[in-house]
Amino acid sequence: MRYRHPRLTACVPSASAVPLQRTSNDQVRTQNEVLTHYRCLWHAAPETLGGRPSLVQPTTVACAQHRQGHELDIVVSRKRPGQGTVVLAIGEAKSTVAAVGVRELERLEHLRDLIPSDRVETPPRLLLFSRSGFTTDPYTAATTRPDVDLIDLARLYQGS
Repeated sequence: MRYRHPRLTACVPSASAVPLQRTSNDQVRTQNEVLTHYRCLWHAAPETLGGRPSLVQPTTVACAQHRQGHELDIVVSRKRPGQGTVVLAIGEAKSTVAAVGVRELERLEHLRDLIPSDRVETPPRLLLFSRSGFTTDPYTAATTRPDVDLIDLARLYQGS
């Protein structure tokens, strides 16, 4: 019987059941998402997320403009007693070999605009996780905008 960490299982119900020794591209992506969920829920600073989270999960956001649902890897939210949950941050976990560019940041901005207004108190922070780093455009955006955070592997493992 394989040991499953209870905190990891709680933050991502279906993905944590996947054995970690598999090496397909889907497995690398799933493992990266599980790791980013775990980091957001248990190790990220409240300043990074826009508050203290109580739930981290993936979701699909409906988009009338594109007539489809857009998948979000990371939705960080906080439960409000008697009022439901409020979204603190949204993000993407990229496991590609190529560095992540500004296109992903623009996609997150679009998805942030689709979140219902009753689910946000302040505009959710945008989190980009990348296994292979980032091009210069996202770095420029992150230095000039307080709502954008870039998390590469070094930061993912060292924290903040």
